Amino acid sequence: MKRTIYIGIISVMLLGSGCAWRSSFQAAPKIEYYAEAKPVLPEGETYYVDPIDSSVVWSQEGVQVKVKFFSDQMLNAQYNPKVSPYTLYPWKDPRLGYTPPLWTVFEVTVINRTQERVELDPTQVRLWLDNGNFYYCRQGVGLWSDPAHYFDYSYLKWGSRDGDIQYYANFDRNDIWNRSEYVREKPVVKGNKYSGKLTFPRLPSDTKTVTLEVKNFILGFDRFAVGYGNPTEFTNLKFQFEISQGTREVARKPEK
Repeated sequence: MKRTIYIGIISVMLLGSGCAWRSSFQAAPKIEYYAEAKPVLPEGETYYVDPIDSSVVWSQEGVQVKVKFFSDQMLNAQYNPKVSPYTLYPWKDPRLGYTPPLWTVFEVTVINRTQERVELDPTQVRLWLDNGNFYYCRQGVGLWSDPAHYFDYSYLKWGSRDGDIQYYANFDRNDIWNRSEYVREKPVVKGNKYSGKLTFPRLPSDTKTVTLEVKNFILGFDRFAVGYGNPTEFTNLKFQFEISQGTREVARKPEK
């Protein structure tokens, strides 16, 4: 009889501790990193915010350049995070307990309604930080790069033991890059537009403002046929953003 009572007490204690453990586990918050960029417009009517997609727009005589910031959450919604080269998901930093950002990504769209052809060269683009440093985008690095201006942490995901290494090894990330990046030598002729992403290193955690600088945006050539002529008219563009970033708790999906 006593043995039965002892077994019953132990069972109740184990059940109670198990419930408490599960409750504690379920209550543990899920942490994610977030980053937001709010456009800062200069005075005048040359720059404005598109009310449809919240991109910041430079506009002059029928030519527009639109810039839109993409967070990791937006990128994961656009590309399968398991194979996307834009984010570190599903890899998670074991020390931090969340997935840090991999890149700082802007989508750039050039719309040409009036000029014979215009052209943006991504090697002429820099992302200036409020500490005075700047970053090159992937397309602008060239054969040599200074770690102060460009670095790549993608090996954390593609070489991680947490993922399917054999699957990653057989997956060509260049396919997504080729379909989504803003590439060089893409003149936009009258009546057309071209869009692609510019990818910079991730921002320092204390960054408050950034400025995307586009140098030597070509507005005119001395010959109209694509592939011929020399550029004759240039302009420089600047897109400034206030940055808000950090970690936040997100609700866990209820267990089935």
